[in-house]
Amino acid sequence: MPKHYVRIAGLKEGVHRQSFDIKDKFFEAYEKSEVKEGEFIVNSLLNIKGIDRKITLNIEGVIKNLLCDYCAESLNYKISTALDLVIKESEEQVESTDEIIYVLPKQHQLSINQLIFEMISLAIPTKKFHQENGKINCDEKMLALIEKYATKQKQDVDPRWKALKKYNKKEKLK
Repeated sequence: MPKHYVRIAGLKEGVHRQSFDIKDKFFEAYEKSEVKEGEFIVNSLLNIKGIDRKITLNIEGVIKNLLCDYCAESLNYKISTALDLVIKESEEQVESTDEIIYVLPKQHQLSINQLIFEMISLAIPTKKFHQENGKINCDEKMLALIEKYATKQKQDVDPRWKALKKYNKKEKLK
């Protein structure tokens, strides 16, 4: 898997930009990921003012070959997401938070692979479907087939619930 690093030390005050292309090979390291294919551009913006360092990551691109939740056909999903983080130094290994990344004092670069992966993964909507002009635009033939072969089971009510309901009705009448 390609490694993506942002240089964070030895830079002058001001804004420093880097850009990365992310393609399918990037996701091979994340076996259980829902995202297996895609094309993304990651822009990092490191802002240094004195000892303060802030980084902004912007990702734009397309997640390819997601499965539609309605018709089970493949779909491509455009994303655009951003993340702002503060970089702080710590003498000890400190776990980073959602807003702060802790680095060691002599650390010269920051690996952003995990951040990129998380940002792309979190950009996937909970309901994925073909959409055009705000309307669901799934394959009608596939939807008909799914409906035809879907197993519709009648749920049997546990007899203990029936007995409890009868008991509750009797109690309410008192």
